[in-house]
Amino acid sequence: MAKEYQGWDEWANEFKPQANHFRQHGEKIYETYGEEVEYVQSMHPNFVWTLVTGDECDLIVAGYAYVNRLGYYITENPWGDEDDTCLLSVEEECECYSEDEDVLEERNDEWGDPECKECYGAGYVTRYL
Repeated sequence: MAKEYQGWDEWANEFKPQANHFRQHGEKIYETYGEEVEYVQSMHPNFVWTLVTGDECDLIVAGYAYVNRLGYYITENPWGDEDDTCLLSVEEECECYSEDEDVLEERNDEWGDPECKECYGAGYVTRYL
């Protein structure tokens, strides 16, 4: 049965991502090209995870994915279900978000208030878990 982990810490404590030996400073993510991806592809698939970005969230998904991939992780512990995921962040509408035409006209077509200290006019805020 698939599991969804909430945030990096919960996922990392469970699966223990390895440090990328191609890089310095203990970085854990592997590139999507070159010798790093070749190394990732040489690993057993149950120890590989993919960092992907979507329209409204960033996820780590079990296995070797191609679509919207940002990088790969190799873990000490294998995943148990190909649908296992870790939710890292979500995009949410800011409190200042508006689709009202009068408000948009006043804001120069910005969905959020340019004076907002949370979204700075973008209308959306990234929340990290």
